[in-house]
Amino acid sequence: MIEWKNCYKEDMNRTTADFSIVAHTASDIGCVRKCNQDAVAYIVPRLAADRQRLGVLLIVADGMGGHQGGEVASSLAVQTIAESYFAIAGVDRRRALEKAIEIANEVVFRASQADQRLEGMGTTVTVLALVGREAIYANVGDSRLYRCVNGDCQQLTRDDTLVEQLLRAGVIDADKARHHPIRNILLRSLGTQDKLRIVARHAEPMAVGDQFVLCSDGLYDSIDEEEIGQAVSTHDPEIACRELVELARQRGGRDNISIGVIAIRPLAAIVRRYRRRISRADQTAR
Repeated sequence: MIEWKNCYKEDMNRTTADFSIVAHTASDIGCVRKCNQDAVAYIVPRLAADRQRLGVLLIVADGMGGHQGGEVASSLAVQTIAESYFAIAGVDRRRALEKAIEIANEVVFRASQADQRLEGMGTTVTVLALVGREAIYANVGDSRLYRCVNGDCQQLTRDDTLVEQLLRAGVIDADKARHHPIRNILLRSLGTQDKLRIVARHAEPMAVGDQFVLCSDGLYDSIDEEEIGQAVSTHDPEIACRELVELARQRGGRDNISIGVIAIRPLAAIVRRYRRRISRADQTAR
């Protein structure tokens, strides 16, 4: 049995032999949109043996489509990826992640074909799987994954956008790319075609002190990498998520804002944290 939650706010701790994973997610409608078409989830197998074998997942999806299409697409993608990844057996976890996203593409596409109100819907999706010390990721569209070490953030994913293509071809520079008027034009999205090939990648093995940040463009369009790195390096994931979402809102919140933060912590620090919580609870009870 897999425990998964497509939640706007979730904080969990999962330990291995010598480190602990602390995660938090948040999603906000922003200041302009009438509905939230993003979906974000942190998924953890219920059994310790499954966690060690299959790992945990963090997913961010940014839906698009009229009526309720975008909301349906992103939620359906997150749910399908979560269920499929943990159900796939007999292959390595990188291939399982690729297959899970390919299945989600087919599911979203079939749903759009079956209901005229959902025609043309699609979504971006970025997924991070942590298995032991392995970090495996894949993306479609322009939701991003950053790895932050000592406040320094590096974008691991490549945006599937026309502007990213122009940047890599040397036609424009990074400053122009960041504020380009067509920066949100996607070259690929999930659910808008019947077949989609996914290539998942391994990041460098994770280490204590690392933070991983997944976010939709509603966050990074107004907040730069330095600000993200500063927030996640100085705060717990819950506070970092809250501060970054609020900062995006203060800067206009023109789109839905979604973020998931995972921090790799030394196990001893987590033990001390919970001892302090228990002590405070005992004092309050008295």
